[in-house]
Formats: sequence, C-alpha cells, structure tokens
Amino acid sequence: MLINKPHQLEEFCAKLRAAGAPVGFDTEFMSERRYFARLCLVQVHAQTPEGDIEALIDPFSVELDPLMEILTDENIVKIVHSGGQDLQIFWIEYGKALRNVFDTQIAAAFLGYGHQVGYAELVRRAINGPQLSKKMQFTDWSARPLTQEQQEYALADVLHLPLLYNTLKNDLEKRGRFAWAQSEFRRAEEKACRVADDSELYRKFNLSGLNRRQLGNLRELAAAREILAREADKPPGFIVPELALLQAAKEAPKDVAAWRSIRGMPGMGETQSRVFITALERATQLSNEELPERNVSERPDPQTDNIAVLLGVVAQQRALTNDIARPYFAPRDQITALAAWWLKGDGSPLPDLPILSGWRRELLGNELLDLLNGRRAIALDITGESAIKVVEVKA
Repeated sequence: MLINKPHQLEEFCAKLRAAGAPVGFDTEFMSERRYFARLCLVQVHAQTPEGDIEALIDPFSVELDPLMEILTDENIVKIVHSGGQDLQIFWIEYGKALRNVFDTQIAAAFLGYGHQVGYAELVRRAINGPQLSKKMQFTDWSARPLTQEQQEYALADVLHLPLLYNTLKNDLEKRGRFAWAQSEFRRAEEKACRVADDSELYRKFNLSGLNRRQLGNLRELAAAREILAREADKPPGFIVPELALLQAAKEAPKDVAAWRSIRGMPGMGETQSRVFITALERATQLSNEELPERNVSERPDPQTDNIAVLLGVVAQQRALTNDIARPYFAPRDQITALAAWWLKGDGSPLPDLPILSGWRRELLGNELLDLLNGRRAIALDITGESAIKVVEVKA
C-alpha cells in the first residue's frame, strides 16, 4: 500500500496505534551532492495476531505528523536495522527524538553475529529468511512515480523486522544481555540528536604538522565552510576540498587573489572568498590562550600504544569468548585511554570509561586493571582453546 493522501495516513496510523504492536520502519533518502539528506520514502511494517499492517509513505505527498506521533511515542517499540541515519533524519527534519528504539544490528552484535552485520545477512542467519535482493540499492528514490519493483524492494526492508525483533530479543533475554543491548540503543538515540558544534569540526581533519596558530586558522575556516555548505545545501567538500582548506590554514592568505591561488581551490565568487578571508582575520586576532591545543592532533605516545596493544589482545579474546562485537564491548579509544592513565602513574582516580563500569567491568575491566597492577599476566598456551590466557601472578 502506497500512502500519498492525508486521510490514508491518518487511517493507517490509527490502525497502528490500536494494534499497539512494535513498529518496524526504514527510510529511503538521497544525500548525494547535498548537505541535508532528503527524505524520500518511509516504510512501515507491524505484525499483529489479526495480520500484518504495512505501508509505504510518500513524504513528498503527505505531512508525516500522524506518523511522527507514533514514532515518538515512548510506549511503542520502534524496530530498525542500523537506524542511526533514520533517527537523525527525523531529528533534523522534524526536531523529534525517537525513543524506545530496538536496533537489530546492535542487538546482533551482542549475540555473536559480528559488528555491523547487514540486514540481508541477519535475515538469513537469524530467522532463516529468504535471500534478499540488493538490485535497487542505489536507485533514485526521489523519482516519481515509484515503480512496482521499487515498492516491493522498499517494503522488503521492513518485512522481517518484527520477527527479527522477537528472535533477537528472546535470545538476548535468555543470555542475560538485553540490558546490555538496551544501553547501546539509548546511546544511539542520543547520538542521533547531537548536532556537531561548528567550532569543533576542525578536529575531523588530519591535523599532523599544524602548529597552534594554524590550528586556529583551520578552526575558523572549517566553521565558515560549514555555514556556507548549509546555506547552499551542498556537502562541505563541494565548497572547499579538505586538502585545499588545510593548505589555506597553513598559508593564511591575506586577500582574495591569494586565496584563489591556493592549489586545489575551486573557483568561487568574491563574496564566498571574502567569507574565508574574514574567518582568517578572526583567527589572527586570537590570543595564544584562545588557540586550540596541539594535543588534539598528536598520536598516542609509543609506550601508550604498546600497552594498549597488549590490553587489546585480552579485550579481543574476551569479546570472542562472549560472542560480543569488540567495538561495542571494548572500543580501542577506551583501551588507549586506560593505558594512558596507567602510564601517568600520578595516583589520579580511575578514568570514567564504560569498560570500567557495569557488565563490561565484570567481563573485562577488572581483568585489565589486574594486568596493569601486576596481579595477572598474559601467557601463551599452545594446548589451550585460544592459545592466549591470562594467569594469576603468584607473590
């Protein structure tokens, strides 16, 4: 069913609300050559004892307010697969945060399916579902009218979500891991509502070789580029490529002619060019105290790297043993932060890291602390199941 009239959407949403069942949804959008992704289609599917409730909703033809009331209702479970961008689109377009979301990709990561398992693979492995086509993965969803083949393909993306939800939720509960996955669902919900501060965007660049003054230049240039990109609804790299912006931060051109002469700088008008020159003028007025610290770009100390590698061996082993994807269990940045804390040796309190709290501390954190404090050691055992084990150090 393709919904492209307001009364159809109202009737459909009334039926969804009356059913009270978990609602699986997905979106199709176009983000190429744009700053803001354009929402092109919403697919919805719910299973009830009375039968399936499903529809494709055309946001070009109807306002989505009735659907948003469903999706933002915290009493209704929303099922997605790798739904970060879907949640973010609704936040950006409607200012609405979705709560009580169950992400099947995240759930699968806690059940041994690996990190970022694809929807088609999960359908096949978790519920023995059919082989799903990827034929229209790169179709133009903004084109109208939608063909029957497009509609069938889009609906298939949500058709199996309710069964995946029931299967994965039951498995998580049996293994005592539902609360673990829930904490990551909540984290994903919060992440979708975070908008990057323009003044922090420079941190995404390769900052090696830049001094503090050049970092200040880059911070102002990156913020200016972001504003222009939003106004033009173009990706920031279309305004000025990253390498050209980095070069401009190093050279700090004083006028439009010098700005345009930078290698790789695209052609742009006087007005846009002056926006960047003004940004550089602001940067020159920054005091030393106002400049970014260089450590934002420095690589970890080699000693920190070495210790983090050793701790990471144990983290990887525990992730494999417990069938949990390593990035959700013990991310590398947390392992590095723990190693850096230990190396300081200044008696400071333990860092506030997820691996040192809750279930992660029980499965791994305490063991890592014992390793750092010399109470345990890493040993090789060719006869063992993993060839790597952590043994107690006898006094």
